[in-house]
Amino acid sequence: MTSSTKVLWRVQVRKSRAHKWVNKGLYETRDAARAQAHYLRTGRVRGGEVLWDTAYGFGNTRVVRYEKGAK
Repeated sequence: MTSSTKVLWRVQVRKSRAHKWVNKGLYETRDAARAQAHYLRTGRVRGGEVLWDTAYGFGNTRVVRYEKGAK
């Protein structure tokens, strides 16, 4: 069993199936990582408008478990 202090959550995105997964950050809680993934999935908001060209879309964002020190 892994200590909970070593478990982090990584957010990854890709442009399409043809592209590889790119890391977008590490978060201490799964909820924080899921919130960031949602933000990346839907796109940034500027001036009350959603900028759709900044969105990665559903299916192209994911949250994966990451353990510090694991090889």
